[in-house]
Amino acid sequence: MANALYRKNGGEVVKISTTGQTWPQMDSTYWGVLIDPTLTDGVIVRDPSGAYRVLGYAKINDAGTVRNATQGEIDTFEPAQTEDEDLQDAAGAVGLFLNHPRWRKLMTAYSDVIKDEINTLRGWTVDFKAAVAAAGNLGQLKTEVAAMPTLGDRTLSQFKTAIQNRISEDD
Repeated sequence: MANALYRKNGGEVVKISTTGQTWPQMDSTYWGVLIDPTLTDGVIVRDPSGAYRVLGYAKINDAGTVRNATQGEIDTFEPAQTEDEDLQDAAGAVGLFLNHPRWRKLMTAYSDVIKDEINTLRGWTVDFKAAVAAAGNLGQLKTEVAAMPTLGDRTLSQFKTAIQNRISEDD
């Protein structure tokens, strides 16, 4: 009995087990297992160590049959793998944000500090527009603008302190 672990996106077979391995640790969103597939091209297991990509030839899941992939199929393997890894990274990041209390707290604090900075800038532009609208002449405008707060550069240290302070607050 042989089982084949394949990437659902593109059908690339990355491991074949002659002992009936099922790979339960692999995320079934991205991976499938062919249970006792039809195996072509003779002996295809090259390394019993459990590592991936040890088949000796690029293999593909073709409707339940594992066969050698054509060059055109092989050319799709790397982009499909990159796409899957990007999707898994994104899902993992969302999972950290939603389910991991420390990451959620950090990202909420970080987002809140950035939001405050953006709102400070928006408030300044609103005040500037009001000063322009209220000024009757250039002299009044200069006086109004000169009285507005100066938005100086922020340092990394200031951001770190703001984030640390925000982390200490309740969500």
